[in-house]
Amino acid sequence: MLHSAELDWLTPDAEKVIARHARVSTKNPDRDEYARLLAFCIKHGHWSVFEQASASFAILTTRAISPQILRHRSFVYQELSQRYTNPWETLEGEQIEDSYKVDLRFQGETNRQGSGEQLPLYLREVFWDKIKELDKLSQEVYNDLLAAGVSRECSRNVLPLYTPTRLHMSGTIRSFIHYVGLRGKEDTQLEHRQIARAIGYNLANHLPVVVAAIKESEESSLSGWDFLK
Repeated sequence: MLHSAELDWLTPDAEKVIARHARVSTKNPDRDEYARLLAFCIKHGHWSVFEQASASFAILTTRAISPQILRHRSFVYQELSQRYTNPWETLEGEQIEDSYKVDLRFQGETNRQGSGEQLPLYLREVFWDKIKELDKLSQEVYNDLLAAGVSRECSRNVLPLYTPTRLHMSGTIRSFIHYVGLRGKEDTQLEHRQIARAIGYNLANHLPVVVAAIKESEESSLSGWDFLK
């Protein structure tokens, strides 16, 4: 499904690893109980210990959204390259059919960067038919360029921003905590917010102690986690 994220990998026993490093100056850093310790670190902003564990997520989205993600520079990325491959062929079977059926939302009334409710279905279908024509033409031109011997790096210039892409995003748990804290908020574009929240759900399943402490925190920069009930 477009605008989704799945866990690639996570540091084994990540919460225990974080707690052990937080206790580096103690005689027994491997004590079993660490919930209070991690909650204390979050409450008092001792974020460096959360850099001792990392994770990576596979993200399926579009070329319109991936630049928003790439602006988060504390992460390391690998993205599908249109210089090497046709994205529709590479991502075949990953629920990218009808990718031209982009969300069509009204412009936000109070925030020029945001959007509101969806257009009525009948109106979306009118525009989707028009976009489908554009989609067919752009892919035909793209394929014709390739058939004529034009390089992929040049041919890709005719592809629209809703072209699907896959990227892998890796970083420390500290970085993911603050990424979800920011991009899980309602003022983030819906498609990007869906990705951030998918990452948040994954981390909640694998790092329940950390995420529970985040939820109890009153830190405003972490309010993007409020979607978790």
